[in-house]
Amino acid sequence: MTDLRDRVPIRAADIKERNERLVLGMVFHAPKASQSEVAATSGLKAPTVFRIFGELERAGLIEPVASPPLATDRKGRRPTWYATVPGAYRIVGLDFRAGAASVVVEDFSATVLYAEERAIPLDADADAAYAIVVQLAADALDRAPGGPLLGIGVGAPGVVDLSRGKVLEYNRIPGLSGFPLADRLSERFGATVRMGNNATVAAVAAYRYGSSRNASTPSRVSDAGSTFALLVRAGVGGAFVRAGIPYENGGKTAIEIGHMTMDPLGPGCACGGTGCLEAYLSEEALVSTVAAARPCIDFKELDSLLCAGDRATFDALGPSMGKASIALLNVRHLLDPGEFMIISRSAALSELIARETGQYLSGRPGPDGHAPSVRGYRWDPVLAGRAACDMVFDGFFS
Repeated sequence: MTDLRDRVPIRAADIKERNERLVLGMVFHAPKASQSEVAATSGLKAPTVFRIFGELERAGLIEPVASPPLATDRKGRRPTWYATVPGAYRIVGLDFRAGAASVVVEDFSATVLYAEERAIPLDADADAAYAIVVQLAADALDRAPGGPLLGIGVGAPGVVDLSRGKVLEYNRIPGLSGFPLADRLSERFGATVRMGNNATVAAVAAYRYGSSRNASTPSRVSDAGSTFALLVRAGVGGAFVRAGIPYENGGKTAIEIGHMTMDPLGPGCACGGTGCLEAYLSEEALVSTVAAARPCIDFKELDSLLCAGDRATFDALGPSMGKASIALLNVRHLLDPGEFMIISRSAALSELIARETGQYLSGRPGPDGHAPSVRGYRWDPVLAGRAACDMVFDGFFS
């Protein structure tokens, strides 16, 4: 055991900053917070909390807000309630992949100030894609004026080195593998950059916010202890979330379900392999599969055919649904998630995959006799951007 005297001592300034961020985070995450509530919940002494509240208010980070009515039987002094100052900071959330990029700008109350999505040409290399992403972020900040930039959260495609802020492997954008994305963005905007895999960002968005497709106010929909998300877009990604925390391995994203081999003699994949799940289930693969059976020119038309209940389309996609079902069964054996989330840009496609894989899994329950639920969600660029912003908030308050 290392002698405590040999360790680098924790400075008083470090403790002070840690306590300030703890209190600020508690105010941020609560609709309204009082000093007495924070003191009782945080375990800090009341004078310490009182001092921190004063410093945060003088710094322009929190402010008093309207107090809720007191209970008629309550005695004593009315507490003062506080919330974070919306204009104190701005946060940028980016999500991109081959074909498109999206951005969200939030204020310090996590209110969305601006959102936009732009196309990335399919023949774009890493430099061209980066130029579009960085211009998208710059334009968004110009169109959503406010406080200084607190940080940038990025949902990037492929295998991501979270600590170094690099995409380690992604073949759909030439040159992106090894591209110093976080360093370039940090140098351009002078802010901290936090990165995650975009499948993880989509999973956290669905876990925390659900789907805004049928609701004016998105809300958390998952109460499962653990969730596995299957993201179907230009490629196929996966993410495992337990108790709201995404799984990572050695500082890298680790679950490349899209490159799980379904048939060694199957069709070629963008990764250079054959018979990968992505070769059957990516947007391009699904459109090609349907087009071989009936006219279907792009993913938008595929969505329309599914919404219209076109029988030929459902029949053509049967083998692809079979591959997805086997893949999820393998994931269940490995991770045993409480539920599966199927996420794509088409609600109809997500619901089809969820229905077909759910039926398959229900006929093959686990040792406890239960099968995980499977639910479909439409990928929402605004919710993905919010989840990317959350990476900044989570890092700042931790």
